[in-house]
Amino acid sequence: MSSKQQGYFNFTRGNKLHILREIAPLMPHSRMTRVLRAIDERHWQFARDQSTVTLTHRQIASYDGMSVPTARRGIADLMEHNLLIKKEIVTSYGQQANSYQIVWSNLDAIVNDGEPLTEPAPVPAEFTVDNSEIPAPVLDEELTQVLKEGGDHCDHPPDHDDQPPAHSDQPPPDHHDQASIYPLININNHPPSHNPTWLVVEHDLRSLGVGRAVQAVASAQDRGCSAEEIQRLIAYARSKPGAYGPGAICRRVTEAFPGRDPAEGWPPEDPQYQKDQRQQQAQHERSQGAQGVAEIQSRRKANQQARETLERNFGPLLDRLSKAELSDLARECGPIVFQKMNRDPAAFQSGDFRLFLLTKLKARQAECLVNSTSADVEGPAFVE
Repeated sequence: MSSKQQGYFNFTRGNKLHILREIAPLMPHSRMTRVLRAIDERHWQFARDQSTVTLTHRQIASYDGMSVPTARRGIADLMEHNLLIKKEIVTSYGQQANSYQIVWSNLDAIVNDGEPLTEPAPVPAEFTVDNSEIPAPVLDEELTQVLKEGGDHCDHPPDHDDQPPAHSDQPPPDHHDQASIYPLININNHPPSHNPTWLVVEHDLRSLGVGRAVQAVASAQDRGCSAEEIQRLIAYARSKPGAYGPGAICRRVTEAFPGRDPAEGWPPEDPQYQKDQRQQQAQHERSQGAQGVAEIQSRRKANQQARETLERNFGPLLDRLSKAELSDLARECGPIVFQKMNRDPAAFQSGDFRLFLLTKLKARQAECLVNSTSADVEGPAFVE
């Protein structure tokens, strides 16, 4: 393969999508952009490893809801500006079709280098096609197909007749050019994806009730999103069950673009979901409050039981201490208790100060028991 031929394969999928978006306003007819999109999409799905893709006029027209004459006119316009190469072939089924190749180098020159469309870059020599008339094989009797559009009727031959009428150098007339009716990207007629990863995405969207999963996925692909990014959107929607209906999910996927936070860009949450969330939050707060009250009551009960145990075990001993012994015990409890005892000797008879003294008595007895065990000495006189 020559270096020039290799250059045709060096355009990544993202480069091509960017070129198709930017070339649209530069085209003299929107049908040209629609034909390019149709050929590129079919090439990406079925012949991405080849330089050309085989299509009939009807297949190109069906991609974006065009009429067959409109598709033919778009093809003729693209070939006139050296943006598309067409070769006539006969398929393995004996049907006449066309092999198409988009001249990405010329499109890139127009979009990125500013070359005018009226003076396109020349088509490389190795890709030039002899435009001399090629006789087509006679496959069967000529059929006439009537296309009805808006109440007007125009007869046109089937797709295997690729050449314009012999008496005219112009493409067949199109009294209703649907390029002025349909948008550049019509998400209503995208073919289903055949990529296994995207098929999983479509299945997940349908499981959420999205009826237009194929169209939503196709729009996300056109914007350059990956399947993983759309899966993150689906996961976010599932994390908030009831917040977004099928329409909201379809809209978010359709308007997705790469790198955006999955939590951003969503329509407002369903009012019923918001109401349920407020009720759940209020119930949670009530539950937390009830649990806090129960914990406080449990601690109070435990403290009361501990105080009763101290009073039962050490209360009689505290009452038998002399004034000097009470003063020494209060000094061990700290300056606050010691000063209180000096000002009010009766403070040890009730309240928190008595609790401090009882607790200190318990600690002193524990120390005495440890010392008597280790040093074999007699404990304090107040230990019973």
